[in-house]
Amino acid sequence: MLTFASLLAAMTIAGAFWVGVLAARRLRDWGEGRRAIEDGHTPLALASGHSGVPDDPRTRRVRALVAERLRGDRWRTSATAPRPPDPGEPGPPELVLSTLRAGDVVLIETGDTWTDGDYIVDGLAHLREGGVTTVIAVMQDGGRKRWLVGPPTGDWYVVEPVIGHGLSGEPPRHIARETGTYALQRRGQASAACIGRHERPELPRVATYVYGAGGKEVLWLERWDHDVLMGEGRTLDPVCVSFLPGS
Repeated sequence: MLTFASLLAAMTIAGAFWVGVLAARRLRDWGEGRRAIEDGHTPLALASGHSGVPDDPRTRRVRALVAERLRGDRWRTSATAPRPPDPGEPGPPELVLSTLRAGDVVLIETGDTWTDGDYIVDGLAHLREGGVTTVIAVMQDGGRKRWLVGPPTGDWYVVEPVIGHGLSGEPPRHIARETGTYALQRRGQASAACIGRHERPELPRVATYVYGAGGKEVLWLERWDHDVLMGEGRTLDPVCVSFLPGS
């Protein structure tokens, strides 16, 4: 017959056993959670967009693409750990301004809230003059619309379309705006090829004009026959721009 002391000892041993089992399970769960975080399986939350407008599906898609870039998931599948490409295995083609497509994402990071954003490309215009091509990306970030104008050399321009500027035909050498008086710096003639929602006339030729007002302020004009499109904004160092594929 078991004595009281023997029964108490057995109960103590059994209790210690189950405490050890629970502690081991807790350590296992903690370890699995840590590995999941290190493997990048937890979603990354991004701050709200620059424009302050409510989220829409386009904005959420941009943030998902940015989060994917931050996680480094371009080489990860749902069932494998991240790995670099094998030697000799071709990686994804480098995305640059000249290879952008409608739906791709343009990331601009300069520290200037007017310029910066995560933009979705709506359309593109390729303007070829001589042997060089200037690319215009028509893009939006929430309710903000911008054109990214990329000459083949020098600074790029980020401009906002100007409606109701009152110009038609050949533009003057000086244009007065609220921000100051702009002086013509360069003009050119180019053949045009446009895709997507580019918001430009379906014409094969266009005249282009660059105006400056000192500092980074810039006016970009396009004359399509008698119709003039104007964008007002700032110059931009190309190193501040990066691209993500839309799919």
